[in-house]
Amino acid sequence: MTEPLWIGLIIGLAALVQSVTGFGFALVAVSLLPLLMDLHAAVLLVIALSLVSNVVLLWHYRHSFEWSRVGHLLGAAPVTSPLGVVALNYVPEQLALRLLGGLILAYVVYSWLQLSPPNLSGIRWAYAFGAASGLLTGAFNTGGPPIVVYASCNQWSPEQFKGNMPGVFCATSVVAIAAHLWDGSLTPDLWQPIAYAAPFFLGGLGLGLWLSRHIAPDRFRQAVLVLLSVMGLKLLW
Repeated sequence: MTEPLWIGLIIGLAALVQSVTGFGFALVAVSLLPLLMDLHAAVLLVIALSLVSNVVLLWHYRHSFEWSRVGHLLGAAPVTSPLGVVALNYVPEQLALRLLGGLILAYVVYSWLQLSPPNLSGIRWAYAFGAASGLLTGAFNTGGPPIVVYASCNQWSPEQFKGNMPGVFCATSVVAIAAHLWDGSLTPDLWQPIAYAAPFFLGGLGLGLWLSRHIAPDRFRQAVLVLLSVMGLKLLW
C-alpha cells in the first residue's frame, strides 16, 4: 500500500476510536503517524482533523454537555496550549517521541490498573488538569489523558465523557491552531494529506457512531489500550 493510504487508514481508525469512546483520536493517530511522517507534520494533521471530529461529537452529544463541569478546565487549558506549540518547535524530535511514548504508556498503565481514584473536585484541580491538557494539546495534540484522569476522579458517567470531553478539546484545538498559524507552521502543504485522509476520517467517524449503539464501549476500550501499549513501546524504542 502507498503511504497516503496508510495515513488515511490510521486517521480512519483514530476517528473510529474517538466516536465510540468519546476520546482517543489524537492518542491513536499521533502514536502511529510518526512511523510514516515526521512528528511535527503528524501533530499538525491531527490538530486540524481532531477539531472537526470534536465539533461533530460535541453536536452529536450536545445534550450531555455540562458547562458547570468543564468551565474551570477551559479556564486553564487554552492558556497553556500555545506553550506546548512553542515547546514542539524546540524539543528534539527523538526526545519528543520518547516523551510521547512514555505519556501513552503511563495512561495505559493507569487505565489497566483501574485504580480507585481520589476525589479531586476542587477548583484548583480543575485548573491544574486543564493546564496539563492544554500543554499536551499544543505539543502533541494528546490532551486527553489529564482530562480522562480528572473525569475519573470526579466519577463522570459515560454520557458525560462523550458530551464534555469534545467541548474541552474544541477550545484547546482552536487555540493550538491559532498558535500554529501565528508561528507559520500551518502551510498549504498540509491540505494534501488532509484531502486524502478526509474520506477515511468521515468513514471512521460515522462507523464509530453506529458501533457505539451496538457494542460494549468497555470491550472496545480494552482493544484500544492494547494498541496504545504497542505504539507507546514502539515510540520509546
